[in-house]
Amino acid sequence: MKKIQLYVLDNDEEYAQRLAAFIRASEFAERIQVKLFSRLELILEVLENQEAEGVLLMSEVYYQVLMNRATRLSKMILSETIANSIDAETKVPFLYRFQSLHHLFTRLQAFYDEKRNEMISHGMNKACILSVYSSSGNSGKTMTSIHLAKQLSFRGERVFYLSLESVSSASLWLQGESGRFSQLIYYMKSSPDLLGPKLQLLKSHDPRLRFDYLTPHDQIREMQEITGEQIRVLVNALVCLNEYDYIILDLEASVHPRIVKGLEISNHIIWLVRDDLNDVYKTQALVQQMGFMQNVHFVLNKYTGMQTNDFSSLGNEISFKLPYIPEWKILRTTDQMWESSLFSEQTYQMVTALHIGIGRSTSRSEGAVAS
Repeated sequence: MKKIQLYVLDNDEEYAQRLAAFIRASEFAERIQVKLFSRLELILEVLENQEAEGVLLMSEVYYQVLMNRATRLSKMILSETIANSIDAETKVPFLYRFQSLHHLFTRLQAFYDEKRNEMISHGMNKACILSVYSSSGNSGKTMTSIHLAKQLSFRGERVFYLSLESVSSASLWLQGESGRFSQLIYYMKSSPDLLGPKLQLLKSHDPRLRFDYLTPHDQIREMQEITGEQIRVLVNALVCLNEYDYIILDLEASVHPRIVKGLEISNHIIWLVRDDLNDVYKTQALVQQMGFMQNVHFVLNKYTGMQTNDFSSLGNEISFKLPYIPEWKILRTTDQMWESSLFSEQTYQMVTALHIGIGRSTSRSEGAVAS
């Protein structure tokens, strides 16, 4: 793994020396290479080098001088008064000087990974983060997610399926070693900087369906304690692996912070609705409460060929209709899940019809697309 080049510009030389000594004596020595600067003119020479990459960590006194200076380095501020920035998407994150150095460098690396993710997003290998959501249970989110993951992987796409439900029924249907989510949750909370390499070890793989996945099994309490920020870090770590074309988030019907964050960071949202008055009401209420979200596609699931409810109150038209499968009304075996090739194929038609992908030229399909 290539080390992060950390350029430290600090008017407190003693503190800067402490930072450098800590890095060299800790696990961060394998990930960060530090260079100290005490004079502004010396760091300006670094900024003039357009090939320089890494992090510029500067004390607050230099912020006004360097805030608008163009550089490829990710700028971060050491502050004596401002608490840690919460959101890594902040243009210039603040790090509180008087916190534990382990915590400081953990957050620094998380912020840097986010900036690197932004750079990846401008390249051809950016993963498309696609979430599947609904306002009420029994809408077919997991069925849709799993069949979509299968269809994409069978067509040569690199797919990661991530269930963020409290309990995931997908664990019944997927082959491969499961039950690893609890270990990953531990690293999400205690050592988020280690998520990247730990994901490689803890992710599961279904050789039959040809995609990687993570599903919770018996971590109900832990799933309720996960924060939105931890979900952002987890998905960012998946993106930064640079191994996937699609990351499919299977979200439960709730407004838990981990679910809301999953929606916020998605490139596209497949919002399943049913032809049911209660479902229409709940969907309308949640849309109003959540406010503006980009690239929301309302998809009518369990479509029988006739629509009875009016969805115009949602503000967006129904973009696609997935068929009702009578054989799935009561599931008795896991094999029933795979008996409908029609539904499986329609999930892929949905993606192409909604132009969901990574810069692909897709044509709008006929038939299942709502008129």
